[in-house]
Amino acid sequence: MKSRLETRRPHRGFTLIEIVAALVLLALLATVLFGIVGNAERSVTAATAAQERAEQALRLRQFLRDHVGGMLPLRWRRELGQPLRFEGRSASVTFLAPVLSHIAEGGVMWWRLEVDPGERDRPRLVIRRLPQNPEVAEIPDFREAETIVLAEPVAELALRYFDPGSNPVEEPEAGRWVTSWEEPGRSPSAIEVTLRDRQGAVILATVVQLHLSPSIGCNFDFQRGRCVIPGVAP
Repeated sequence: MKSRLETRRPHRGFTLIEIVAALVLLALLATVLFGIVGNAERSVTAATAAQERAEQALRLRQFLRDHVGGMLPLRWRRELGQPLRFEGRSASVTFLAPVLSHIAEGGVMWWRLEVDPGERDRPRLVIRRLPQNPEVAEIPDFREAETIVLAEPVAELALRYFDPGSNPVEEPEAGRWVTSWEEPGRSPSAIEVTLRDRQGAVILATVVQLHLSPSIGCNFDFQRGRCVIPGVAP
């Protein structure tokens, strides 16, 4: 009769090839797992960024419509034929408007909307403000103005102004878009604001209807892109 030592079979261990194969398999599984987790994280980050951009665009659009739309068509002096205190360029607009209650106390101030280069090559959309001096009949120097950052990064601000014509009642079809405002005696009825990033992609595109305009009773029709006078047949 054989002893237990003689009948017990020795345990078989893993070979080097099996160990290497197992390690390779684990590495592949880990790579797949990390890829799935990374893709999910990137998707969540992209979705969050897109939501933040959409919310920022919504807030900015409302701010522009409330604030730029509230510009006042005031003249340098209260005399017929005096030019308006307004400057409309392709990349900036300067105007007088009351201060919104959620920014500061009330009152009328100078405002300028433009893109500021910013720091570390991070351009931003800003609006600058200065108190008005009724004794000075010229656009003020905004270098020392208080600056409010509206959005960043913003590489380009493109502005267009809707000119309803000198007689929108008799000539409603005469309205046109211009890239700079050259009519000192009257203001545009609407301002188109377009923001782009460094790649040229549009961040925001909106049309701001001016609440007050020397073109009394002129309402901007966004669908037809022209001025409409209430009570006058289109």
